[in-house]
Amino acid sequence: MASSAAGVEKRVFDVNVLAIFLVKGHPGFGYVSPVVEAGLRGAYVPLIMDILPVRAYWVMTRRWGLPERESALAVGHFVKAYATPRYVGLTRETILEGFCLAEELKHDVFDCMYVAFARQEQAKAIVTTDTDFERLCKHTGLDYVNPVPKEVLKRFKEQNK
Repeated sequence: MASSAAGVEKRVFDVNVLAIFLVKGHPGFGYVSPVVEAGLRGAYVPLIMDILPVRAYWVMTRRWGLPERESALAVGHFVKAYATPRYVGLTRETILEGFCLAEELKHDVFDCMYVAFARQEQAKAIVTTDTDFERLCKHTGLDYVNPVPKEVLKRFKEQNK
């Protein structure tokens, strides 16, 4: 199910993983960075929904209050500097599947779009810092990769209050 033609597994990045990787001062950076860098070096194929860099910019500037110019430069650098990630759009069928999954699993539609995207691209895992994905991945046969320890994740929630 999860291998690419070359035998290297595929993993979907969620928006928070990408945004955290772009912000060295974030409390999760030291945990997320090695996992992302492994993919950038070819240990697996990182899959990024084509709109995700724009969404990461939104998280960085609107949710975290970081300066727009520096955030845009960080996103631009990532997109230019790394050839490994595959930027892929959702198909019409995948969008419909995401909504069906949300209804069927009684789960947030945004998270379910990641699952539908993973299925579309035959990925093995979702790389995330969102603990809601643990149950979702279990129910859908995907591996849940969250490199951030639970005690650090608690600090994320406190920052977002």
